[in-house]
Amino acid sequence: MFRVESALRRCFLPAAILLVSSLWWADGLAAQNVLSRALQERVQENPHTTEADVEAGARVFRRSCSLCHGADGTGGDGPDLTRGVFRHGSSDAALFRNILTGIPNTGMGGIYQPDKSIWQVVSYVRSLSRGGGEEEVRGDPRRGRMLYRTRGSCSDCHRLNGSGGRLGPDLSDLGWRRAPDHISASITDPSVAMDADYRTVEVRTDEGNVVRGLLRNEDRFSIQLLDEFENLRSFEKTDLAAIDKPEESLMPPLASFFRGRDLDDLVAYLYSLRPE
Repeated sequence: MFRVESALRRCFLPAAILLVSSLWWADGLAAQNVLSRALQERVQENPHTTEADVEAGARVFRRSCSLCHGADGTGGDGPDLTRGVFRHGSSDAALFRNILTGIPNTGMGGIYQPDKSIWQVVSYVRSLSRGGGEEEVRGDPRRGRMLYRTRGSCSDCHRLNGSGGRLGPDLSDLGWRRAPDHISASITDPSVAMDADYRTVEVRTDEGNVVRGLLRNEDRFSIQLLDEFENLRSFEKTDLAAIDKPEESLMPPLASFFRGRDLDDLVAYLYSLRPE
């Protein structure tokens, strides 16, 4: 009987600790939301807007937000914050709520900070605005749409509103996520700022076969990738002669293919893309 009870304790104690830890973290965030006076009192205007507040907000932003929104706020995995208009609300209260609690069904999680720090981040985000609204672009988006469809085989690798390939990022909401300069750089030299989900991997089998694609998963014993024909491939590492992870995108540089007016028009079109 003693041995059975000991075994049960060994099995269930780690699981119980993990459950309690998870609940503690969730309760901590929930408690912050409940204890937020700004949320309780439905404060609408930012009370912390001095230059010192902007500087303090910048420090929090660099620690907690820049990984997704870029060090300068012009976007990356998260949307461009320099326009002064935001998809999920542009008021001070909406920005405060989104920063504190996160945005459901997106990659935006809340940050665990006192109300004052959140308001300071709001002030910093406001300071990034270049005047509000859409950033001016030189190109013609209608001609850029034609170029996207007829030149460069963009849809072979990129999805747009549910259609297209899977080897490149989905472009359906690119205009929310990237500033025009970032879009242009991604076209002319895509290896400069690769998305983590589109890291390239190349494996060579003992027989000398080479398979190249996107890294999907890896552990001590195996590696999985999406090859250039969009087939999911899995390899045991003992069957491989080499695994390389070049710091380059599967997408080739297109600086000589799209330039001048063509590049401007394509960027204008991609920047205009919003979810339908």
